[in-house]
This record gives sequence, C-alpha cells and structure tokens, in this order.
Amino acid sequence: MEEEELRRKLLELSKREASLNFKMYELYQENQTLAIRLAGYIAENRLYGGKWENREAIKVMDKYLTKKRNEDERSSG
Repeated sequence: MEEEELRRKLLELSKREASLNFKMYELYQENQTLAIRLAGYIAENRLYGGKWENREAIKVMDKYLTKKRNEDERSSG
C-alpha cells in the first residue's frame, strides 16, 4: 500500500512540475514580447531625437532577446 501511495504522490508532483514549467514558459514569452515592445519604444524615442540610455533595461532586453537570437542562429547553422 505504501508503494502505491508513493506512486500517486510522485504522479501529483510530476503534474505540478509540468504545470509550473508551462507557466514559466508563458511568462518567458510574455517578457520577451515586452522586451521587444520596449526596444521599439526606445528606437522611436531616438528617432525623435531622444537620448535614452538605461543599463538595467538594456540588460533585460539582452536577457530576453539576445539568447533567443543566438539559439536561432545555432539551430539554423
């Protein structure tokens, strides 16, 4: 009986893990979209003569945009 209970707990934990992994993926995609929008706003600001520079925002954009670009280059090359 104890073995069966452990299997059920393992199955439950596996379900939770899958759910959390999916949620993390959704959040990553959302953050990536926001980083793209931010990059667009920065470009528009510069187009109109703005001198915008924020190291923290650049780090965020690099995190969500550069990694994806590098993965795409590796998979196609």
